[in-house]
Amino acid sequence: MNSTPTNGSLVLAIQNLGHVPAFKNKKIIAGKRLITAPKARQWMEQATKDLYSQLKSLYQTKDGATSTEPWQQSAMSSWPLDDNWKVIPHITVRVRVVEKGKEGAIVTIDKISPY
Repeated sequence: MNSTPTNGSLVLAIQNLGHVPAFKNKKIIAGKRLITAPKARQWMEQATKDLYSQLKSLYQTKDGATSTEPWQQSAMSSWPLDDNWKVIPHITVRVRVVEKGKEGAIVTIDKISPY
């Protein structure tokens, strides 16, 4: 699934990365350091890259236009000034059982009018 803004909604997906590791107990000791298990770390890095790619694709320069600022600044200017519970007062979570290896997440962020 691709990121697609529709009617004030932003849809991001983490899919086709295989089983989602349980990060709670995935720390190991390497030498004298506590690190995240390599498989769990690789999964998280790939998920982060996928989300980054989806967000960046939403802020591409249109044909005939030249961007004078990094896409991150454009993206951040559309975010609320404060992302605390007063600005985001409601979260809905839905769960669907899928085949092993097909786990993931689809996150939909809806723009709502303030207060």
